[in-house]
Amino acid sequence: MRPLRPAPDRPQRTETAANTLDTVFARTARRSPGAVAVKDGPYELAYGRAEMRAAQLASALIGNGVQLGDPVLIHCSDHRRATVAQLAVLKAGGVCVPAPLHTSRDAFQRLARLVGARLVLCGSSVVAAWMERGRVIVLDEETWQRIGAMRVDRSLPRSGPLEGAHLFGADEDSTDHDAQLIDHRAWSIALSARPRGSGGGTMTVVAHEPPMGARSLSALWWAFATGGTFHTGFRHEQMPGPLTLRADAAVFSPREYARFLDGVVSAGTGQVPRVIVLMGDPCPPCLAERHFALLPAVRLWCEFTPVGGVLPWTTRRVAHDQAHAGAPDIDPHCPPWLNVGRPAPGVRVRVLSPDGLLVPHGGTGEVCATGDALPCDIIRAIAHGPGTADGSVLRRSGRYGRVREDGTVEIASAHGPARRAVKGARYACL
Repeated sequence: MRPLRPAPDRPQRTETAANTLDTVFARTARRSPGAVAVKDGPYELAYGRAEMRAAQLASALIGNGVQLGDPVLIHCSDHRRATVAQLAVLKAGGVCVPAPLHTSRDAFQRLARLVGARLVLCGSSVVAAWMERGRVIVLDEETWQRIGAMRVDRSLPRSGPLEGAHLFGADEDSTDHDAQLIDHRAWSIALSARPRGSGGGTMTVVAHEPPMGARSLSALWWAFATGGTFHTGFRHEQMPGPLTLRADAAVFSPREYARFLDGVVSAGTGQVPRVIVLMGDPCPPCLAERHFALLPAVRLWCEFTPVGGVLPWTTRRVAHDQAHAGAPDIDPHCPPWLNVGRPAPGVRVRVLSPDGLLVPHGGTGEVCATGDALPCDIIRAIAHGPGTADGSVLRRSGRYGRVREDGTVEIASAHGPARRAVKGARYACL
């Protein structure tokens, strides 16, 4: 059984999802083969070279038995190899299973068992962690010399807009060991809804995260969607630090961005991105206030991305005068409700009671969502062996919240009195 294929009765694709991630990349490679796709420190990867190597590696994957919908783990220590590996898996019709660099070995093994992956693409520095898993392809110079002589398979590319692109496991600290399958269409909708840099053309997008993390992948494919460049920026251990990077946009978590602003304070404004995107938990008002105090000309775009932190459920462009927006007569630095904006394109937000009933606007309950821009399948963990696919439409966030009459969504603060009070209040509002 192949649990990673979307259900055949899924809705027809939208116009924004007419392409796959790898075909969008290939289009830029044909148009501008010398353009820089990835800049990782002093090293650069051009679109044309990445496309050539990805086609060669995809042919080798097909020769090694990779079929449509097969999951392939990717564990690389640099973004250039990780990019080529992803492109190759997608061209071969497989599903990329990101293995973030600093995840423990036990978590890696658990993820591999859950999704049923039997093949790993990795760098030579991390190959020891995978020798017990089965087939391993080490992306070193010896491998490239060997597959470089292979004839490119004529069936490439084999991915489709409604096929799975990435399969994300839960964070290591999470008690939920399920995984989310994201198809090309969901990626396309999410990336096309993001703000553009000035001029609206190609963009340089920065992420301060090692390869195959949720934020670095989101920034990477956002840059590729514009025909631009993904820049690795600073590492966590380098922040706060001097800001000398010129970019159109940068992607952070709220906690990570607070550290970045510490660097702004210590080093001055320097060269900063034109757009900041915060992914993950709601942006606290104090962080937005600090942003506009230090970087008043930089746009702030917030994405509430629960349950894995990859695709946004809601989006919000925070204006300077909205930094303290919250419930009246409440301390703006710790309000009980955090405004996370409106549902993202392709997402419908619902608030449900404990009995699973729809709560009207203004009522409190668990925030849930459905739509084309969300994962198309959930791989549920079972006691032994690979997980099973759950194609249920509704996704649960595990967070309490409400939808206001104007359509904006508010999430109960994880701190302060509302978090304690909301559990009782939710029943009174039903």
